[in-house]
Amino acid sequence: MHTNKFYDWLFPGISLVMFATLLGSILAQSDSMSVLQLISYSSGLLAYTMMLTVTFMGSRPRFIEKYFGMPEMYEIHALMGVVLSIMGVIHIIIQWNGFRWITEMSTVSQTGFLAVFSLIIVMFTGIFSLSGIFIDRIPLLRKWKESVFNRELSLWLHRLSIVAIVAIYFHLFLLPFLNENTLFMTLLTIYTVAILGYYVIWKLKLSFAPKFELKSIKQGTPSLWVLEFEPKNGSIKPYVPGDYFFIRFKNADITTEGHPFSASSAITSDYSNSIEFMIKEAGDWTGSLQNVNVGDIATLEGPYGNFFPDEVQESEDPFVLLAGGIGLTPNLSILRHEHEKNSNRRIHLVWGLAIEEDMFMIEEFETMKAANPNFSYDIIFSNQEVEGFPHGFITHEYLEELGVSSLYQSAKFFVCGPPPMLNASKTLLDNQNVPDDHIYLDEFGF
Repeated sequence: MHTNKFYDWLFPGISLVMFATLLGSILAQSDSMSVLQLISYSSGLLAYTMMLTVTFMGSRPRFIEKYFGMPEMYEIHALMGVVLSIMGVIHIIIQWNGFRWITEMSTVSQTGFLAVFSLIIVMFTGIFSLSGIFIDRIPLLRKWKESVFNRELSLWLHRLSIVAIVAIYFHLFLLPFLNENTLFMTLLTIYTVAILGYYVIWKLKLSFAPKFELKSIKQGTPSLWVLEFEPKNGSIKPYVPGDYFFIRFKNADITTEGHPFSASSAITSDYSNSIEFMIKEAGDWTGSLQNVNVGDIATLEGPYGNFFPDEVQESEDPFVLLAGGIGLTPNLSILRHEHEKNSNRRIHLVWGLAIEEDMFMIEEFETMKAANPNFSYDIIFSNQEVEGFPHGFITHEYLEELGVSSLYQSAKFFVCGPPPMLNASKTLLDNQNVPDDHIYLDEFGF
């Protein structure tokens, strides 16, 4: 759990700088202003600058993400979304003139109405469908989210944030006292064009991203697909174990929205010019992988991630890999990386599974174990009693039985799994005083 206070405040700071300069340009040319007006202008401008900032974050700027982590970015994205909504409500309450048909409104009010309507849809889809920051903490709401919301539709509706930004820009432009403020309009235009321009460039890059051909697709278990891609031209972009990519199929019978998945491969002799993903069926998109065929074309946006930093790779510290279900994937990438370089590092994999049919990869683990006597692995089942394996969850008591508890202060811990497992592991390691800078999380539920 690597927290850096500078990066925690980076995006709110960007928003506050834009807000301060815009509000300052208004105050500089205002002879007098009531407290209510000040609150109204401040809340509206802060909502707008936060909208610009979260749109920038939504463009997944890799030059920031590699220091930050995508889950952390999306968590701040969600929190800023809540704050900007509150600011927007305050602005609307102060400016409220009663109910009227949209045809009876002034152009200024119409643009404001369009912005509010778009923002409501954006926030609704963000909180209840796309983000797990709030809903995934409550099992009942998480099940409701999975059964009610269509992620593909929610992604398209969430893009109404661009409509909201454009509507608010013209809403401000049409106000005479702001339109006549040259400094304000110059700053507003620069901020808006810069961020929307960055968003458009990002979208164009996605359209022209290198193409990959599906080399093979097979089922590792009844609910797990293993896909291997190779570039149509050129070579695989360098990536680090634990990195993930957004996969978009171009011509297959599956939606073209990008979905993030960690690479299960590493750059090794077996994957010198291909990349592998292990994907569990858990929704509309993953459930449609049965329609994908060898030869289908996709783009891979990435790599993203900071699960396995350079300084950790170069260290000699022991590794403890805690995986829940398909959370094995980034840990498997680390294992393959270590195996390729003939590592003798002490590595202990603890893998929690639900049922026996979820178990695979055992032969490869045995090969790794034969090559590295300091590598060991243990599997525990939670929903089914399987002969020869323990039943339960990954707890302190279980790690104590395995001897892993002796590594709490010396090892680097890599944790990936579904939200309940991830949260339980965070609590476990925190309770055992494992240093924060020894814990690396892959929160694939973001």
